[in-house]
Amino acid sequence: MQIDPALLSRRDAYHFLITSIVPRAIAFVTTVNETGGTNAAPFSYFTGVGSSPPSVLICAGRRRESLKDTHRNIERTGEFVVNVVVEEIMGGVVIGGTDHPPDVSEIELARLATSPAVKISPPLIAASPINLECRRSHIFEAAGSAIIVGEIVWAHVRDDVLDPAATSNAPLVDIAKLRPIGRLGGDLYARLGEVFERPR
Repeated sequence: MQIDPALLSRRDAYHFLITSIVPRAIAFVTTVNETGGTNAAPFSYFTGVGSSPPSVLICAGRRRESLKDTHRNIERTGEFVVNVVVEEIMGGVVIGGTDHPPDVSEIELARLATSPAVKISPPLIAASPINLECRRSHIFEAAGSAIIVGEIVWAHVRDDVLDPAATSNAPLVDIAKLRPIGRLGGDLYARLGEVFERPR
């Protein structure tokens, strides 16, 4: 099959991409809304940007011609937390990925425990083994989405997912201990499968 992307609707192009670019890491992002409540939403258009300073990006599409709550909250406060997704918080990820009014806390709906951040206002999802406190550095508009870049200003890593060789100067995560969940297309997700070293 040959595909001309120019002939695809936005919806069809989206579904083609999310079933082709797989698996994708999931950022379960917490932000604070105008009334001080906590918003939580998953983003699988998410990746690292660079390491000096350590930075990540999430892509937030528009929802019914308006900004998503996460995008609006980050524009207003400049702060967000990326919580790495593992199986223990998947129920919350599903709830967070569903449309809710801006004043509804997905954290409360999912009954997820939180803990305070060190440098910013949005809370951490306590059951996530890695939490990255971020401050917004840039927001770009491209391809119908907001590309939100944040500098990691503090990181929390649960000791039991660290590589035994890790030190504070050389933090290493053991991927087999972390057991991250990846996003596929539709309602499909993936656990960590076979891990192999590159051929020598």
